[in-house]
Amino acid sequence: MADKVPSQEQLARIEENRRIAKERLQREALQKQQTESTSAAPPQNTQQNNGNSKKQPSAFQRKKRAIDLNYCEYNFSTMKDTKGGFIVEEQVEPEAKKPKNDEKRVFDPPIDLDPDTDLKCEACKSPDLDMNYVKYFAVFVCRACKDAVPDKYSLLTKTECRQDYMLTDSELRDSTRLPVWERPNPHKSTYSNMLLYLRKHVEAFAWEKWGSPEALDAEFEKREAEKKERKQKKFKTKLAGEISSKDFQVFFGDFGVNVHRYVWIVRQN
Repeated sequence: MADKVPSQEQLARIEENRRIAKERLQREALQKQQTESTSAAPPQNTQQNNGNSKKQPSAFQRKKRAIDLNYCEYNFSTMKDTKGGFIVEEQVEPEAKKPKNDEKRVFDPPIDLDPDTDLKCEACKSPDLDMNYVKYFAVFVCRACKDAVPDKYSLLTKTECRQDYMLTDSELRDSTRLPVWERPNPHKSTYSNMLLYLRKHVEAFAWEKWGSPEALDAEFEKREAEKKERKQKKFKTKLAGEISSKDFQVFFGDFGVNVHRYVWIVRQN
């Protein structure tokens, strides 16, 4: 069977399709070439295209401009010389960060040229007074006499006043009769402040309260005996509830406690 020969119309359509495909390939190749040339070219500044761009400064001009920008103006009236080669600005510490127990420094007052009006020690007439005693206790005593006479000028804590002189908290809070010196706790800064009393003031108040040193000693011994008796009674009561009556009588004897005694009877057959 012989091959079928295409007609004139089919040949014209084939030529038209070939022409259209060839034109499409040419357009794609042209677009690809333009894209590659655009990506390879360096970017141009839009300001230069508009004619508004400025000339780039030279290296010397950039260096000079950097020096001018780094200049800072300082207020020397708020600065101090630290003697270390540096000048630092003075920083004010806020009130919240200041320590609570920071006491003001006590300065000794100047000595008066007139010896009659000058403050002196009540024991040795020395002008070298301890200003802490003058400020808190209103007692004029020098540093030497303070250490030499501890029976009068030594300091007592609040616990010592309560235990040794049997004073109450309300009595110790009376600052008119018992002046107090409040200082930071030496054991730990977070603990309560330490309250110091002058021995001379504490003893004078205790003698007035109890009558005499002998009466104070008698009251102290009486309270110690009562404390010991209460402790012993509590101990015996606790033991009476824990051990049997038989063991209690064997080891501790009869302390007035009613101990039940068993009576054994022999049964006769």
